[in-house]
Amino acid sequence: MSASKPPSKPSVSGKAFDWQVLRRVLDYAKPYRWQTIAAALLSVLMGALTTARPVLVRQGVDDAVAKADWEALYASMLLLCATLVLEALGQFAFIYATNDLGQRVIKDIRITLFGRLLHFKIPFFDKTPVGTLVTRTVSDVETMADIFSDGLLVIFGDLFKIVVMVAVMFFLFDPALVAISLSVIPFLYIATRWFQKSIKSAFTDVRNQVAALNAFVQERITGIAIVQIFTRENKEFQRFEVINAKHRAANIRSIWYFSLFFPIIEMLSAVSIGLAIWYGGLAAAGGANITIGDLTALILFINLLYRPLRQLADRFNTLQMGMVASDRVLKLIEDQLEMEPSGGHVASTVSGEVQFKQVHFSYLPEEPVLKGIDLEIPAGETWALVGATGSGKSTLVHLLMGYYPVTEGEIQLDGVRLRDWSLNSLRKHVALVQQDVFLFSDTVRNNVTVYRPISDEAIWSAAESMGIAEFLRSLPGGLDYDVKERGGMLSTGQRQLLAFLRAYLRQPSLLILDEATSSIDSQAEEWIQRATVKLTEGRTSLVVAHRLATVLHADQIVVLDKGLVVEQGRHEELLARGGAYANLYEKQFFGEEGQA
Repeated sequence: MSASKPPSKPSVSGKAFDWQVLRRVLDYAKPYRWQTIAAALLSVLMGALTTARPVLVRQGVDDAVAKADWEALYASMLLLCATLVLEALGQFAFIYATNDLGQRVIKDIRITLFGRLLHFKIPFFDKTPVGTLVTRTVSDVETMADIFSDGLLVIFGDLFKIVVMVAVMFFLFDPALVAISLSVIPFLYIATRWFQKSIKSAFTDVRNQVAALNAFVQERITGIAIVQIFTRENKEFQRFEVINAKHRAANIRSIWYFSLFFPIIEMLSAVSIGLAIWYGGLAAAGGANITIGDLTALILFINLLYRPLRQLADRFNTLQMGMVASDRVLKLIEDQLEMEPSGGHVASTVSGEVQFKQVHFSYLPEEPVLKGIDLEIPAGETWALVGATGSGKSTLVHLLMGYYPVTEGEIQLDGVRLRDWSLNSLRKHVALVQQDVFLFSDTVRNNVTVYRPISDEAIWSAAESMGIAEFLRSLPGGLDYDVKERGGMLSTGQRQLLAFLRAYLRQPSLLILDEATSSIDSQAEEWIQRATVKLTEGRTSLVVAHRLATVLHADQIVVLDKGLVVEQGRHEELLARGGAYANLYEKQFFGEEGQA
């Protein structure tokens, strides 16, 4: 098996806008198409109402103020107020509709993403920091909501306003006056295009630095005990300062583009108004039919025109940031290569016969871990794997769980190749207890049942059978005791007891104990030994052991060394041979069988 390449940073294309990404995002809005259409229609209504304001002001100035017609002035004011009220109500409905749409879409996307992550291969999680995945699932998905709430539909509304206002301006006023007033638009277009391309690169860098920051903080907080015991506080603080400085620099770069672009917009807006007053004043002085109302309305139009133009760039950048995040999220959702391959074989019962046939495996090319393992484990027997650290014991059981595909050879369960098994069906019949027990921040009950509907009576009955009911009763609250994150309120041995109980309640046909009895305290050792006997009783069991006292009564003991099976047999047979097992036993027990 070739090594998987580490995830690369998203590349920044030269395009300011990626229509392909947008189309993929819009696919998630299809279930809410009517809400999308309603929001688009509201944006059209908002554009029409906004355009009506300068027209009403022009009419009021020319027909009421200039002629001192107070009745007409009151009528114009009432009409203008009604328009403003309608515009406010429309704005409320539009904002609510677009934000609601965004939240509905990202809810679906987040559920889809998390569902995909649950079925990714274990090697993917080996090479991807947890903080990065948290950023993708929470922060990046949240940013995607801006595509709908502050991006796409708002941009559509702004563009509609611009088109309508320009058309009305040319219809109502002297075309030469309008053309001269808007003659700076080409400069605005050039500035906007530069801004769009520059800010996309800045936004991509910002998202990269956010992911790096999250990954660093998550990892250091998780490993805070190591940081403190090795007095790494100052060094890690210095490293955090460097990463945080990169995050700050990325944000400042985007702020620099904003701080440069918006004054340009304001300056061009002022130039447009100045050109309108200059040309309009000269034309009116020369006898052209340009009224005070025309100039007042034109100035309002220019202000209203530049507002969406200014906001358009801002909205477009919001859209781009959402699309940078979308590209990251969609790449995860659409990544078929990282999905666990699963066959179609499903079995309601499993006897537990396991065969390893010339199994080779390597995590990295040219670095083999297993070199042709041949084993046949009969159903119902307990087999032990022993050997020095790095001999391949844990790798072998991880292959049996389907976590990694073999490089060469094959593994069979009940005569069916592992690759042909449905992973869901396979793992329903297998239980794994590891040295590093993971517990959720929840009650004992939910941790041992893994949220399955198992009664308290069944839990207590299982605990009694395993001889650990006394331990459960000693916990404050019993089954309701909250073990906190990763079981931090329990000792290593206590966490392993819960892992044994969790495995027992599953009633597996195949049990794997991966160094499950190492690193335990003396108080829990007797409980764990009794639990091990009960748990392995009557089922196929594969025990990876560092402490040889746990495998003395195994049906077969397999000794691994550098990825090869060097010895196999019962405890007494292997001792009598005086080989690798006897050497391990002598080093651990000083040649005295009764010591542990």
